[in-house]
Amino acid sequence: MRVALITGGQPRFTPDFTDLMNQLTGFDSADIYMTLWKSEWASTESQARSKIENILLPNYNLAKVDVVDFPEYEFPPHKDPIADPAPENTHWWYKRVMGQIISLSMVYDLLEGEYDAVVRFRLDASLDKPIDINNYDLKRDPIIFPNGPVTGFPGYECNDMFAIGTQEAMKLYCSLGKNYLDMIPLADPHWETSDHGPWRGEWLLGTWLKHNNYPSPLYQGEFNMRLNTYGRSKYTDKHYHHRIATDPTGNQ
Repeated sequence: MRVALITGGQPRFTPDFTDLMNQLTGFDSADIYMTLWKSEWASTESQARSKIENILLPNYNLAKVDVVDFPEYEFPPHKDPIADPAPENTHWWYKRVMGQIISLSMVYDLLEGEYDAVVRFRLDASLDKPIDINNYDLKRDPIIFPNGPVTGFPGYECNDMFAIGTQEAMKLYCSLGKNYLDMIPLADPHWETSDHGPWRGEWLLGTWLKHNNYPSPLYQGEFNMRLNTYGRSKYTDKHYHHRIATDPTGNQ
């Protein structure tokens, strides 16, 4: 079974990443692809690669890592001016949501060749139990979502931190990042005044899947997600009430 793992955005490496590598089974080896924003953690591909390869388990290969500037972005149609980003305001939430979905679109485009399964994951999240990818029938259910925690569009409630899917289904999942300007007002026509309501990540992903006639309800596996198990990464822009976790890459 040929497997690819994809992630993007901030370099939020915590011990959850090591846990996740140990929790995924059902394959001999897997390729990892990452698109990370430039930061003091790394500003070049070679810097990032040297840190990441030091912590990979033997059955994982870092196929590609891009280290890029945070992209320029636009706003969907809005009536009033959008204030500069400040914690918890509309612009702050918008930048977070947009950054996550665009990074997934960018990293999906790095894939080379054909894969039997593509796994979307986060560097600061892991599962509550080990899973065997071979136990899931991706021909019947092209995307497997976590069982919890979930929220979102009725009939399309999901957890957007992790997914296992066919390469074609994950292309749809990740292509939200190329269509967010249309999807945000579709998910919430009053997005600029709704205090990050129905246009947050899970709602937006559900809206996108429904817009593309993906079957509902979404299939959920028998596993849950856990976030910041050991504390937060120093590179995250949220969850400041958590202690800073050890960075397995050695960048403290």
